[in-house]
Amino acid sequence: MPHARIDLDKVHAPRLAEYSRAILDGMVRGFGMPEDDLFQSFRMHEPGELFYSATFPNQQRDDIIFVELVAQAGYTDEQKQAAMGAIASELAALGVKPDNVLCVTLEVHGAAWYAPDTRHPGGGTGND
Repeated sequence: MPHARIDLDKVHAPRLAEYSRAILDGMVRGFGMPEDDLFQSFRMHEPGELFYSATFPNQQRDDIIFVELVAQAGYTDEQKQAAMGAIASELAALGVKPDNVLCVTLEVHGAAWYAPDTRHPGGGTGND
């Protein structure tokens, strides 16, 4: 049940639904997770609130979309790289320059999540 937090300039507001779908599709492809595992939060920023290097490392950025994936520990390095690469690819298909996408995956243990699950008595995610 990865959760995606996306920080971006408010100029992108009209495209949030498209970006949401692209990010989910990338996560499904890379992590091999279910298509209905949709948990995302978008934070819109005023111009000048996001700071980033226009050129590090060997990039040509004129904007930034930060994508932070919070996922349960257990995904392989290959899965994490595949998911982040697929997200960049899906966003590129919408016209977002790949250099303008910065992804990171943060891992937490199963006990760090809570989402009621009727399949497991007492609630929880069953990921303990």
